[in-house]
Amino acid sequence: PKKIGHIEIIADELERHKRENYHLKAEVKRQNSMNNLFFASMIRLTARLNPEQIANETAGLLVNYLEVNELAVFFYDEKGKRLNIVAANGLNDNWIPKIVYELGDGKVGLTAEKRLPIGRREFDFFGQKREPFEVFDPDICYPVIYQDELFGVIAICRENEFDEREKNFLGVVSTMTAVALNNTRSFETISFTASSDPLTKLYNVGYFKDRLTEELNRARRFQHSVTITIIDLDKFKDFNDSFGHQAGDQLLIRLAKIFKEHFEDTDIIARYGGDEFIVMCPEIKKQDTARIVGNLLHDLEMYDFGRTKTGSKITFSAGVASFPDDGGNVSELIKSADEALYEAKGMGRNTVRIRYPRAEKI
Repeated sequence: PKKIGHIEIIADELERHKRENYHLKAEVKRQNSMNNLFFASMIRLTARLNPEQIANETAGLLVNYLEVNELAVFFYDEKGKRLNIVAANGLNDNWIPKIVYELGDGKVGLTAEKRLPIGRREFDFFGQKREPFEVFDPDICYPVIYQDELFGVIAICRENEFDEREKNFLGVVSTMTAVALNNTRSFETISFTASSDPLTKLYNVGYFKDRLTEELNRARRFQHSVTITIIDLDKFKDFNDSFGHQAGDQLLIRLAKIFKEHFEDTDIIARYGGDEFIVMCPEIKKQDTARIVGNLLHDLEMYDFGRTKTGSKITFSAGVASFPDDGGNVSELIKSADEALYEAKGMGRNTVRIRYPRAEKI
């Protein structure tokens, strides 16, 4: 009986070692696979000559290699001193154009300013108290730097803490991203990417506000008007539900091209949100701008974008406001245009409203 008992114990021990070896082999195989993926991604990353491709390659690599909930690759706009999202994963598309950081602002801005990796502990150490955006609160950020030149920031949100191996990996990827961006040897290209919307290639909100500020200063000096329009697609969610998000993205790209054809080269068109656009028209009265936007709305009838499951077609609502009548600075002017847009929505959509003390229909 004792021998039988010993044999059973030895058999159990052998079975345990067998299972451990099996799991160890599986883990080694997984690590080898991840290493091969990593080196293949590094080769692709350093071979890219387009900054946007580099950002997307970096985001894809990190998503595949790390467990992340949300990830964003920001490019630094040297002129505007701000950081804009160029590639992202897990973020709400409606918020991506609006998540813009100034230097020192939140963990992303602090990472760019200090040029150091910043997590929650470092954020507290530097006396920072809050993030500027409730919808995005990264757990760790790494600067993208090459020879003391700042190209951007990588920001990641996830539930589990990062171990040292993962932090080292993040450091390597951020460095290789900076090397790849430096290899493009085109500061103008990187600057444009940092000031443009990744999907539509229109300008982003940060660039738009900078240009609007400059134009308002010029308008005060020479006493002329500046008009802005906020355009919001009607029932865009229905379109996405009917045709899918890829079709929705293609629609936004197509509309961006149509908008460019209807406005002058001196006008600034930007993507303002997920399905919102904002336009600045210098030296033009709001009645004339509203007429241009009304013609654009009418011309959309000629395009076949398809009908949603509910039978609706693509239209938009728009609100128009101008300096100096409706606001003396950027925030006041945008608020006035937004209020006119709200009234256009309230009137049943598919219309343009001018901002007056009381908005009037075109």
